[in-house]
Amino acid sequence: MRRLHFNLPVWCKGALLSLVLIFGSIFAGNSTPQATAAAFSQKEAVYNQFQKYIKNPASLIQARNYLLNHIGEAGSWYATVMTLQLENAQAARLDTFAEKLYPEQVQQVIDRAAAKSGLTYSGLLSSVQEANIRKLLIESRDMGYKMETSEGMYYPIMHYEGFKAFKPYIAKDIAAYIDLMATESNRPATYDAGIVITWDEVIARAVIMEDFVQKYSKSNRVSVVQTELGYAVSRTFYGTDNTPAYDYEDEAVDPALKKAYENVLLEGPGDSRILQIIQKLLPMLDASDDRFTPRIESYLKTALKPIIN
Repeated sequence: MRRLHFNLPVWCKGALLSLVLIFGSIFAGNSTPQATAAAFSQKEAVYNQFQKYIKNPASLIQARNYLLNHIGEAGSWYATVMTLQLENAQAARLDTFAEKLYPEQVQQVIDRAAAKSGLTYSGLLSSVQEANIRKLLIESRDMGYKMETSEGMYYPIMHYEGFKAFKPYIAKDIAAYIDLMATESNRPATYDAGIVITWDEVIARAVIMEDFVQKYSKSNRVSVVQTELGYAVSRTFYGTDNTPAYDYEDEAVDPALKKAYENVLLEGPGDSRILQIIQKLLPMLDASDDRFTPRIESYLKTALKPIIN
């Protein structure tokens, strides 16, 4: 499980408060220095209360609930910091909590419930009667995870859709980051080493991630998106083990993938390096009768290196 880290900048509270008092009265219209200071104090109080919860791994649920109820009182800077801290805490706790769901008895109960009512918490809880397992499911929901399954196993994953409640209050780059991560957690691109979304969407997701990296190069989460971009680019040009871009026997490109390449270029490649690579790749495929050749292999290896790395 990838660990996410957010390093708080050095914060000189005394200097900041002085600036608020000096400039607040100039730009805040009818606001008085006392009112501005009170507003700052309220934001800081929300942040400090959140810290009491988030620093205790056993209080993750309380931290999440508190942020959901009070983020609107914190101001953009504090709201952004707390949102990232919550994500860090959820990711850090995920593996430990998942261990509680791995015993065979728990897996069997969830499997029967999922077959009957689906993997939503409302569906699972409507079917699961065992008190201890109901408690685990409620805990997973309230921590901010969602249930997923693969290769016959059930496990929790980060539920980024739940972070969308914070978007109106936080910095634009982190709001965009939440959208990116929610797209993948809502509908994963792969399942059991096979691509389970359309080729068009595979390409679209890669281009959106590329745009984030270019637009928000200084974002606290740019390294996370860069890693995800590497996976997305690999899918776009090579596929996966169970959904290869080129047939293993005759090395012919998947016709649906080539069509997706053509579709995405209908309006031109613009500034996207990914689309520019596709634009140069298509004539090569035409020339090779849609076969993967050493020339194409060499071209992709060179062209993709700056994006993937």
